[in-house]
Amino acid sequence: MALSFIDYVIIALYFVVIVAIGFIAARFAKTQEDYLVAGRRLSFPLFFGCMAALTLGGGSTIGSAQLGYQFGFGGIWLNLSIGLGLIAAGFLVTTKLSKLRALSVNEVVESSYGPTARVFSSVLTLIYTLTLSVVQVISIGTIINGTIGLDPRLSMVLGGGIVILYTFVGGMWSVTMTDIVQFAVKTVGILILAPLFCISAAGGWDALMSKVPETYLSVGSMGFDKSFSYIVLYVPGLIIGQDIWQRIFTAKNETVSKRGTIGAGLYSILYAFATVIIGMSVAVLLPHLDNPQNAFVTGISTFLPVGVRGLVLAAAMAATMSVSSGTILASSTILYNDLYARFCKSQPHRLKEVTATRLSALVIGMVVMACSLWINDVLVGIDICYGYLSGCVFVPLVASFVLKRFSPKAGLYALGASSVAVTVSFLALGTASSLPIVAGMASGLAAYTIVNIVSKKKIPSPLHGSSLGGSTGNAEQGE
Repeated sequence: MALSFIDYVIIALYFVVIVAIGFIAARFAKTQEDYLVAGRRLSFPLFFGCMAALTLGGGSTIGSAQLGYQFGFGGIWLNLSIGLGLIAAGFLVTTKLSKLRALSVNEVVESSYGPTARVFSSVLTLIYTLTLSVVQVISIGTIINGTIGLDPRLSMVLGGGIVILYTFVGGMWSVTMTDIVQFAVKTVGILILAPLFCISAAGGWDALMSKVPETYLSVGSMGFDKSFSYIVLYVPGLIIGQDIWQRIFTAKNETVSKRGTIGAGLYSILYAFATVIIGMSVAVLLPHLDNPQNAFVTGISTFLPVGVRGLVLAAAMAATMSVSSGTILASSTILYNDLYARFCKSQPHRLKEVTATRLSALVIGMVVMACSLWINDVLVGIDICYGYLSGCVFVPLVASFVLKRFSPKAGLYALGASSVAVTVSFLALGTASSLPIVAGMASGLAAYTIVNIVSKKKIPSPLHGSSLGGSTGNAEQGE
């Protein structure tokens, strides 16, 4: 890998700066709300940059460039679906979420469907956030391995370990401050510089378009099933993802959360074209790569000039680290807030809440690292995490937003039926098909509808109020 001393210095300095910022941010994490949702006081510039950084990580960078290498413009559906999901979330849920004093998706589930449903939902969303964290650690390892030739497993341990460290120390404030730096580096490096240099290396835009196979010029080159699977994966998943909701809870008001989320969606669409163009350029110049997953790192390391290579590779690491830190924190929130603290009779002293939450983040980080070394495939990890979230949790959660009255049992039965359907479909069809998600959503919708019609006891939706305070017991009372 043709990197210069200057490139290595830039990458090393980036890691040093990120760790330093993470430790500095620890000063602001004085309460549980500071640690988990940055005190709920982010303004638009901070919120927009952090939301964009959170949603565009290793899968969006490494995976999207890989799809561009293999399919051309058809590869845009990965990040395009992320953009559409964020725009939908901005219009559909941010206003109501900004009024809630919640920390997680599962608090909303309990307010509608009771504590048993909260446990069920917590397990499913924990699978999502854990697996999404794993995807990012794998991507970090891929970049470090391709950059300096370090063993892939050691690369995951090094890059993932840094993320776990600063997330453990400073929580959401560390994630916020590092995300802003990562957003800036990613915008300059990946959205602007990398596509320009790759197009130039291919001989210019017209030359690039004339050299790629004709099928690469179509947005349908992946085929309907694969393109549709990304829509089904990401659009519902972005609307109800714990990592997305936890970031929405950091906005200081509903206007900031709505505009920032929609803005991040538009940014994601631009990012889709940038990463796919990188992959297409590498396909023209290096058409026989042994592993298409290395298209991004190989292209950047080969075709960009000294110094710029280091900046862009640091930007790619920024993309993976920003998402990984957010999803690790989301996982620790579910573990502590939705499982331990919610059902443990002895609540910790307020001053000990941050310590307990930090320990949860550390435990989650260790589990993520172990799973990363085991799975070691970016796109498979994406399919698994969004399969369970979109296939299982989407229907009952969205129903609680839409319906004014419903049966609490409907949500519980929907969660149970859809989780069985998704698991069985994954085992029978594998992770590459969109059918497990469709099966999960269809079975969940059927179960929800039938139980809601049959049940005589219904409760008013707690989401028509301004907060969840005092509404947690509605589902229990309704039954």
